[in-house]
Amino acid sequence: QRKEVKSAMKYAVVDLGSNPILLSLYHIHQDKTFELLFSQKKMAGLVNYIDKKILSDEGVQQACSVLKEFQWLLRQFGMETMHVFATASLRNIANTQQVIQAILEQTGIHVDVISGDDEAELGYYGARANYPFQSGLMFDIGGGSSELTLVMDGKIQMEESLEMGSLNLFNRCVSKLWPDKEELQQLNKVAVETLKTSKLPQKQLEYACGIGGTARAVLKIANAYWKRSQDCRVLTVEQLEEIAKLLTDRKKTARKLVLRNCPDRVHTILPVVIVMYNLCKIWCKKEIYISKYGVREGFLCHKLLKDES
Repeated sequence: QRKEVKSAMKYAVVDLGSNPILLSLYHIHQDKTFELLFSQKKMAGLVNYIDKKILSDEGVQQACSVLKEFQWLLRQFGMETMHVFATASLRNIANTQQVIQAILEQTGIHVDVISGDDEAELGYYGARANYPFQSGLMFDIGGGSSELTLVMDGKIQMEESLEMGSLNLFNRCVSKLWPDKEELQQLNKVAVETLKTSKLPQKQLEYACGIGGTARAVLKIANAYWKRSQDCRVLTVEQLEEIAKLLTDRKKTARKLVLRNCPDRVHTILPVVIVMYNLCKIWCKKEIYISKYGVREGFLCHKLLKDES
């Protein structure tokens, strides 16, 4: 007999990503609504430890070190269990099973590696926990991949994962911290060419919804630039175009905005905004809503809490 979800139940969810590894601790109410108690982020940059699609032993140690740190932190709250999933960080490598086994042996944690389609779907469910997105394109630009989900009348129609993320784009096209003009052109070229391979119908929709930390970073910069409240969660296509132009003009104003608002993404924010701009040129003609929830919340609601039903 399954147990009823108690009002004091807490869940710790970890997204073992290609760039950051993120821990979120949620308080679950009896009606299965939730609130975020706290979150912790470590920029592990696992994609930098991949060579010829093999995650090195050093990369495994980096992941284990962060997970052990999270384990210690949770023990201060009297918690022993955290639910860890990985996306492109482990999905797109050739030694996935060996890495999963090594992490299990060193930390006692089993990592659930989710497919690109599942990642897109979980992002949708996470965003729906905060915003009733009905029709349009939902996107999540991660460190190692980008997930696209076509939604019509509140239902998923198509979803796909492209092996193009902010960090692997940076590593492929940029030689220093801040791209020069030629590297910006190369970033744009790769983004355009990759998006053209999408199997989604390439027609403009009214709305788009961005999820994940990269989209939130672009929004944070936009809100700071226009001196808007950080509670504002909407960008028009024209505003996104202006922010993309601002960030890619290589002036001090852009660098200051990045360093003041998202210094941990100083090397990936330009690839992000270039992908985001080109993506919205294809699929969005009006507004982009940036959700505060995403894959972690989708994993919580659609996998963990669903299992408690």
